[in-house]
Amino acid sequence: MKMMRTDNRGSSMSSTCRFVLLVGLCHFSVGALAAPLWNESSAETIDAILSNLMQESGVIGMAFGVVLDRELVFASGYGLREHGEDDPISERSVFHWASVSKPFVATAVMQLVERDQLALDDRISVLLPYFHMVDDRYKAITVRQLLTHTSGMPDVEDYEWNNPQFDDDALKRWALEQSGAELLFAPGMSREYSNLGFELLGLIVQEVSGVSFERYMREEIFQPLEMADSSFEANEIDPALRTTGHIGTPTRRVADAYPYNRRHAPSSTLNTNVVDMGRFANAMLNHGALEDARIIGEETLAMMWSPAWTNPEDPSRQAGLGWNVGRRWGGLQIASHGGHDDGFRSFLAIAPEERVAVFVVSNDDNAPVGPFILAALEVLFPEQAAEEVNKD
Repeated sequence: MKMMRTDNRGSSMSSTCRFVLLVGLCHFSVGALAAPLWNESSAETIDAILSNLMQESGVIGMAFGVVLDRELVFASGYGLREHGEDDPISERSVFHWASVSKPFVATAVMQLVERDQLALDDRISVLLPYFHMVDDRYKAITVRQLLTHTSGMPDVEDYEWNNPQFDDDALKRWALEQSGAELLFAPGMSREYSNLGFELLGLIVQEVSGVSFERYMREEIFQPLEMADSSFEANEIDPALRTTGHIGTPTRRVADAYPYNRRHAPSSTLNTNVVDMGRFANAMLNHGALEDARIIGEETLAMMWSPAWTNPEDPSRQAGLGWNVGRRWGGLQIASHGGHDDGFRSFLAIAPEERVAVFVVSNDDNAPVGPFILAALEVLFPEQAAEEVNKD
């Protein structure tokens, strides 16, 4: 499916920049950006670029989506669900999105904050009284610090995708097993990405809401947004829609296991497709609402996308609450998150000022997701792309 919205503006394409996109080096000039462009030829143009990228990179399969002005204008699949099988990917094919799970979890946490069931400066030692670490500094960790990866929590070393656990107590049991872990630094003193931190956030959602983490996500986010093909439980996905992951380079092979383990659901196990992701992106671009459903308040979303931490070495790179934020790709104010697990790679980028979202997911963990995203931006902002090429 290639969906498009038309207008009466012309389109310009830079063949030089298109070539540069194939190797992932094209950037856009800094400064005021023109309104994004989407006309009757845009879908064909982006389709051709993505097809070329697929061929050049040897990616097994992927799906891509573009939202503009709160409308899904492009959604398409490329390649195969499994190498060697005659089973093409469509826009409804479901992938493992890995860490793109985190903005969804952050949304759930902030829903509870809005309902006064939780506060950003609540300490995990109070919210999860059964959780203990030998490093007593954990008692000072707050919800806010978990959302911004400034808690000092270490990362997960082994997700045990080959030995998944499916029972309701899997997440809590995983948390209890971390008692011997030590913090990397005192809470709030630095920033280090931690999947464990988001697993604790999922456990907090579970404890505060009184239902399982997966049920909460289904009832409070997926169902209101009518994301019918989405779940944090892999076994809920229709087998006819699910894709198979691939690893290895230059020769790809099927991954040893599908990346699923209920112990790591909050950090990593979002399963969805680009149609459903388009609905989530639409809600974000519409200040937290889609049609008659509101999943987060406008002011709350603005807080989530506001800088809560700034990289001292690169001030353009910042962290919000569950999102990476800052100006990227030559001046776009972007809220984004990427994902990468065995056999899968993904990226979600939302530019609120330009009313644009682009997202890509692949069942090949060597997929060059950056060039895929840049391909869509070249079509949406051809004048900026052309200006950049003319500087060379």
